[in-house]
Amino acid sequence: MGLISKEIEASKIYDLELDKESEFDIVALTRDNVARIEAIIRLDSSYRDSNDETKGIKYKNKSEDEVKYNGSSAYWLKQLKGIIYTDEEDYNGHNYEDIISHLVIAIDIENSTHLNSDNKIGRKAVIERLLELKRQELIDYLKNPGNEYELINIIKKREKKGEKTHFSFATKFCHYACMYLFKGEPAEDNFSIYDNVLKKCLPMYIKRYLAKDVKETDYENDYAKYIEYIDLIRKKVANGTDMISRNGFDHLLWYYHKGRN
Repeated sequence: MGLISKEIEASKIYDLELDKESEFDIVALTRDNVARIEAIIRLDSSYRDSNDETKGIKYKNKSEDEVKYNGSSAYWLKQLKGIIYTDEEDYNGHNYEDIISHLVIAIDIENSTHLNSDNKIGRKAVIERLLELKRQELIDYLKNPGNEYELINIIKKREKKGEKTHFSFATKFCHYACMYLFKGEPAEDNFSIYDNVLKKCLPMYIKRYLAKDVKETDYENDYAKYIEYIDLIRKKVANGTDMISRNGFDHLLWYYHKGRN
C-alpha cells in the first residue's frame, strides 16, 4: 500500500458516524459527530474570516467614500455588543445605525442570503426595520423569543413593493446575534438557522426520529413549526441525557447534506 493510500485509510477513523438504522442516508445525531464538524469549521477559511473580530471595514481610498471590504460579522457583532446595552451614540468610532447597517450587510454576504436580489430593496428595508426597534426591544426579542419568534416575523416581512420574504436571513441574523450577545448563556442557542439544505433534509430526520411523513412545505415560512421539529428530534435522540445544541444540529446536517441535495 502506498503512502497516500495509507493516509486515506488512517483518516477513516475520523469519518462521521452514519445512522445505520435509517432507511435514508443520514448522519447520526451524536455529540461526537458535532465535535468533528466544529473542528472542521474552525479550519475552514471562510468561517475563519467571518469569525475574526479584528476584520473591520476597509475603504478603497482615504476619502472613505467607497467600501473595499465591509468587515466581518464577528467584528460588527463585537461593536453591537459594546453599544447595545448603553445609551451611547458612538462605540469605537461607529454609531448604532452604522453598526446595524454593516452587520446586516456582513451576515448577508457571508451567508449568501441575497437580500438585494429584489431590485436592491432588501438590505435597506431590513436595516430600517431593525433600527425602528429600541435597543432594549431588540435584546428582549432575541433573549426571550417565546413561541412566536416575533423578531423573525419583523425581519422577514414584506413591506415594500417588490420586496421578497427574508426568512433565511432573519433566522441567521437572530442566530448569530444571540451567539455573540449571550455567549455562555442558555440564550446563545435560542435560534436555529433555516436554509435550503436544512429545509430539504429535515423531513428524513423527522421520519426517522418522530415517525412522521412531513413535506418541506409543512414548515416553509413557519419558523415556530420548523424549530419545534428540530427540538423534538433533539429531545428524542438525547433520551434524557444532554441534547446536542441547535447550533450543533444545524452545523452537522448542513455540512453532511450540502453536497448531497
